Amino acid sequence: MNGIDFATPAALALALLALPLPFVLRARRRAAIPVASAAGLVAARPRLRLRLARALPALRVLAVVLLAVAIAGPRGGDARTIVPGEGVDIVLSLDLSSSMLQTFGDSTRLAVTKDVVREFIRSRENDRVGLVVFQQDALALSPPSTDYAALDRMVADLESGLLPDGTGIGVGLAAALSMLQESTAASRVVILLTDGEHNAPSIRPEAAAALAAALNIRVYTIGVVSESPLERGREIDERLLRAIADQTGGRYFVASNPGQLDDVYDEISSLERSRITRDAFDDYDYFSPWFAGAAAGLLALELLLGATILRRSPG
Repeated sequence: MNGIDFATPAALALALLALPLPFVLRARRRAAIPVASAAGLVAARPRLRLRLARALPALRVLAVVLLAVAIAGPRGGDARTIVPGEGVDIVLSLDLSSSMLQTFGDSTRLAVTKDVVREFIRSRENDRVGLVVFQQDALALSPPSTDYAALDRMVADLESGLLPDGTGIGVGLAAALSMLQESTAASRVVILLTDGEHNAPSIRPEAAAALAAALNIRVYTIGVVSESPLERGREIDERLLRAIADQTGGRYFVASNPGQLDDVYDEISSLERSRITRDAFDDYDYFSPWFAGAAAGLLALELLLGATILRRSPG
């Protein structure tokens, strides 16, 4: 448990209503019974029953405080507990077109991407990860799974040329969505990486993005580009990649060197961890009934005692 907070903290101010209660109740005491002389009573110590009767208003004050706490909605949740059957399902959709063999830092775009993706997979704990690759067509290699060792081997063995060459962003996204369509995970995500413009005659990226939005699946898009701004504009369709991400509630990232690509996957991990943490906290245990019940019990006790053994004067 991560402690208790309140759904409506401002309601705690209602507890201030308890402050004037003792004065109000004192003013409403019954009129005193006239006696000829009180001289003999001055030195007499009040009995225990009388002292307890004078303390009865404290029960009502405490009841008002407990009611204020109940109205404020005390609750507790555990962010580290994930409801069974829920979590994050992630499908990685990777471009294997021949342009991914271009130099990127001290290696190639494909080699660096494989290293970063393998590290991303190894850093998972409870997430299920699936894998799709695409060129002109798409190939689904693994549905979402927690067999990270098998996924690591698949990524390590990836090579360009598995499919007819081209850049089918639409079909790469659609294949990833088909893996997540039946998923019951609390968060469903596609991370699509490409270094080129869509040029395949199959599924249009705009249609695939509309399907992702309808399925409530977030799509993070990553553009791998050259460090030269002039080359970058000719390599990828940033407008399209940004539109896909915006339409589905994801984000678009650009990486022009290996360090940036590593940072992109780290940031996506952070974003998804924060989302699932908030989702887990939505399932609170509420304690208002306990406080309300205690307040009602105190009021009932005050009435019972005031009408019986702590009655101040005969009826």
